[in-house]
Amino acid sequence: MRLGLGVILSFIAICCAGCASQPAQPIVSAVPLGQAKIVVTRADQGPYIGPSALVHVAINGKHVIDLAAGQSYTGGVPRGHVTLTTTLTLDIGQYKYEFDAVPGRTYSFLLSRRAEHMMAGVFGGLAGLVVETAVSGEQSGEYRITPVQ
Repeated sequence: MRLGLGVILSFIAICCAGCASQPAQPIVSAVPLGQAKIVVTRADQGPYIGPSALVHVAINGKHVIDLAAGQSYTGGVPRGHVTLTTTLTLDIGQYKYEFDAVPGRTYSFLLSRRAEHMMAGVFGGLAGLVVETAVSGEQSGEYRITPVQ
């Protein structure tokens, strides 16, 4: 009996260790001269399990980073027109945000979940996601990109 209780308590302690883990560390890249600085932070809106645990971030069509919940990325972007895109591995759609970067300026963005995308998947399944993606166009992914001042 004691052995069974000890095993159960050990199992509970191991499972709860993930809840007490530290948040993901920020990722910082050097910003070369003549470029603008970009800061992208993913909101900590858990829980996340499996492939959807990471949000894929692309700048001008080039994959830059995968962000975990609460994690941030700081890096440089070239002068001129910039397209910031977020996607998930097993999701339909992507969210795009476009802006014109000026060297020496800092652009900050927050990635947060879109309720309408989640509800389309919950209530409509795959068909709901397809319809929501078609209606929302380039702002159809699960994560919204919001500029932060």
